[in-house]
Amino acid sequence: MAGRQHSGMEKRTIAIVALAIGIVLVVALLVALPAVTGKDPIVPLPFQLFPTPTPEPTPLLLPPTPVATIPVSLTPTPTPTWSGDSRSLWYASTIPPTTVPTYTRLPYATPEPEVFLSYVTIQSDLGGVTQTFSIPFPYWELHYTVDPWETTFIGETSSRMGGPADYFAVQVFPTFVIEVRNAGDDSLFREITPPGGLDAKYWKKGKEYDPRPWVEKFYEGSLEREYYFVVRAHAIHSYKIDVMVPARYIGKY
Repeated sequence: MAGRQHSGMEKRTIAIVALAIGIVLVVALLVALPAVTGKDPIVPLPFQLFPTPTPEPTPLLLPPTPVATIPVSLTPTPTPTWSGDSRSLWYASTIPPTTVPTYTRLPYATPEPEVFLSYVTIQSDLGGVTQTFSIPFPYWELHYTVDPWETTFIGETSSRMGGPADYFAVQVFPTFVIEVRNAGDDSLFREITPPGGLDAKYWKKGKEYDPRPWVEKFYEGSLEREYYFVVRAHAIHSYKIDVMVPARYIGKY
């Protein structure tokens, strides 16, 4: 029995030694193989000594989140005040060329003056309300003249010894107003007063100082409309009012 156990151990020892010699031969062959083939030895192993780690997923790159900025309050630059000095102003651009305008040549001969005829005449020294009348023309003029009192009367004495004056100084203010009214509703159409006032003493200096007759122009007229005058006169010797129409209207209206 002891002899069988001893024989089994020897066989096991011989098998281990043979396996070790086989491994040494294989390793030696693999080491010598690169020198013959010039390639790295590939040793297939029945198992992986070091397992390959599982690759981690590549993270998705997102654009950076903008950082909120806090508005900074800046002190505004003060507007400079004018120092009183003049500054030059230059042209920003040139004007494009345009067509040269044409001008109408004035006639050498002066046109003949308009000839007017008296259509209505009023002459008095007192004020009042006139009768109604119509103007069947598209244009007419009102000419009027006034003879006022002098504005100042100076008192004089009979002698240089003094005493009461023969008459006293008196200051008067003549006035004259013409109201042109619509006969249909009595509304005021125009109020006329002598421009510059009434001063007969000043007018006596010469014709160039006398503005009479005064002229008012009316650019309307119709047979369907009637007018009347309200005349207010104060300190007036006399007056005359003429409604004048162009002579060329004869036979046309």
